Amino acid sequence: MGCLKAFSNFLFWYDTPKVVHIRSKKVGILGRFLQLCVLSYIVGYVMVYKNGYQKFADVESSVVTKVRGSVAFTNSTNKNIPDIYRRIWDTSDLIVPPSENNAFFITTNIIITPNQTRGACSEDPDLYGALCDSPRNCIRGQSLPIGNGAMTGRCIPSDANSSVNVCEIFAWCPIEQDIFPLGTDRPLLEETADFTVLIKNFIEFPTFGKTFRRRNIMEDANKTYLQSCHYNQERDPFCPVFRIEDIVSLAGENFTQLAIRGGVIVISIDWNCNLDLDFLEFCKPIYSFRRADDPNTNIAPGWNFRHANYHEENRRTLSKSYGIRFIIDVRGQGRKFDFLTTMLNIGSGISLFGVTIVVCDFIILYISKKRTYYKGVKYLFADVVNEKFMGF
Repeated sequence: MGCLKAFSNFLFWYDTPKVVHIRSKKVGILGRFLQLCVLSYIVGYVMVYKNGYQKFADVESSVVTKVRGSVAFTNSTNKNIPDIYRRIWDTSDLIVPPSENNAFFITTNIIITPNQTRGACSEDPDLYGALCDSPRNCIRGQSLPIGNGAMTGRCIPSDANSSVNVCEIFAWCPIEQDIFPLGTDRPLLEETADFTVLIKNFIEFPTFGKTFRRRNIMEDANKTYLQSCHYNQERDPFCPVFRIEDIVSLAGENFTQLAIRGGVIVISIDWNCNLDLDFLEFCKPIYSFRRADDPNTNIAPGWNFRHANYHEENRRTLSKSYGIRFIIDVRGQGRKFDFLTTMLNIGSGISLFGVTIVVCDFIILYISKKRTYYKGVKYLFADVVNEKFMGF
């Protein structure tokens, strides 16, 4: 019966708003305080702090880089540098690959294995599973998980350490010896710290029209300026030419230590532009730098890869390049006044004024000592006798 009565009340009762003026200093002050809080939220937070009167759109971007510099070892007095490394290294040798999307790589250390030919030689004794006691340990045609070639089925003395026996393999011989030219305390190509990179960043906000497009090179810059300027956070924050060691230092790293085994540095370019102001004057990039890889890892640290230069069909030079990969991350938003966005945010804020009524009603109807009286004056029950449909 209770459910039936509730359903009947829901179906046949109609509620109409009734305004009751209550003279209460406490409730009145509370109501005005809540209204003030809502108004402050709408004006201060939504409209001013969050720019609620503006429409937002993400930036669209493209990046081009150009690295310059060279390292010469032809006249070096350092006797520890092997002859094969005594050459002039320029960007054509050290920037591999020569072009990437939103990134570039600089070789800072390298291991060269010259004149490799296809043939049979001993496997690296440091690899797990390479050591053997007899040919039974070297199954012909099989390869180790990270081996350099396929086993021939023979067990022979190691070329690197004749005191141990290893499986013979068919591979590019001699195999690579993973030993740095100058040891683990200093990179071979430490002078790459003085290399420079020109970063050209083109951005636009197509949501707001074709007029809002520019690049990170300032309009008053000329060729002489670009040839002489270097980025500096305080003295020249808009120069697009960066010294490599400066980038690493701004990321909180030591270049010499990073260059030994390599790593990954992120160059962030932020474009947060108020398009209601002068676009070229106030829409300018902000640069920041950080290291992306974990410098404290014990397994496979740094950044390296191998590439080969083939001389003939059966002869090549293998290079294992260690270096720093720079990733350019462009992000940002443009914002501009929009009438519809403004009205939507104002309307959403005004709806919050209903919270004031809910809170004050709850206090006077359920907490106040005079709640019974207030309920009596707020709710009025009117029974209609001899109701006629549409007859009033």
